[in-house]
Amino acid sequence: MKSKLSGAKVTPSQSQELLTFSHKALIFAKQMLGNLSDAEDLVQASVVKVLSHPSAPQGGVDLQKWLYRVVRNGAIDKLRERSRYQTIAETEVITDVSPEHKLENDQLKQRLAAALQQLAPQHREIIVLRDYHQTSYTEIADILAIAKGTVMSRLHRARLALRQILIEQQQIQEVHHETVS
Repeated sequence: MKSKLSGAKVTPSQSQELLTFSHKALIFAKQMLGNLSDAEDLVQASVVKVLSHPSAPQGGVDLQKWLYRVVRNGAIDKLRERSRYQTIAETEVITDVSPEHKLENDQLKQRLAAALQQLAPQHREIIVLRDYHQTSYTEIADILAIAKGTVMSRLHRARLALRQILIEQQQIQEVHHETVS
């Protein structure tokens, strides 16, 4: 079978850029899908699309946005396929902390990951792009193909929904502690 990439011509600088963007896209995909293996498969397929698509940008910020958009669309498709259970990957842990602080930090991350998984995919992706990847409103608008104002309003609604989920988790946890003690 002939490779899909046989006609792709990638310069060393494009290759380095694509490698850098792929790493960021992998983190994004992992946060969207909650599974490293699925994220790796998705990013690999997305890179193949970028390299084989004749109208894909050749480099720079446009290439990054294009890759994010391809990964985002693939993640949405994957989420639709499974539509039920996932866990979100943890982010980096601060290592110079006391064991108690590390435990609190881990518990907070687990609560946040569980809350993110309860959000609708369009809310989850916008929070991940803005708050985990520090993507600008303009870049998010380009990636999601929506207006900048829509990005801001959707992000606001997503944060409110996330806050509500965290409050409900806290209330459930407090009731559980009261019944145990």
